[in-house]
Amino acid sequence: MSRQDLYNRLNDVPFKPFRLRLTTNSTVNIPSWGTIFVGESSAIVPIEMTNDPDGFPIIKRWKTVALAHIVEMSDIESKENRSPKRRK
Repeated sequence: MSRQDLYNRLNDVPFKPFRLRLTTNSTVNIPSWGTIFVGESSAIVPIEMTNDPDGFPIIKRWKTVALAHIVEMSDIESKENRSPKRRK
């Protein structure tokens, strides 16, 4: 994944939360624009988040991921765009 690919996704208007899939098949959610920092060859991404008493997001743990290890970006499905489950 190139740095520009990641910036293009981050600058989508409107921003849509997305998920990074890594070469290890693990995933990292990017819930908002300000929760990822992109460098020349890596990105700092949240791996554990919470909210403070006022509802503001707090990143509790993060890791540095090489851009070369990001293999896919996909939308995080929200309640609004989820199709209803069929009952049997």
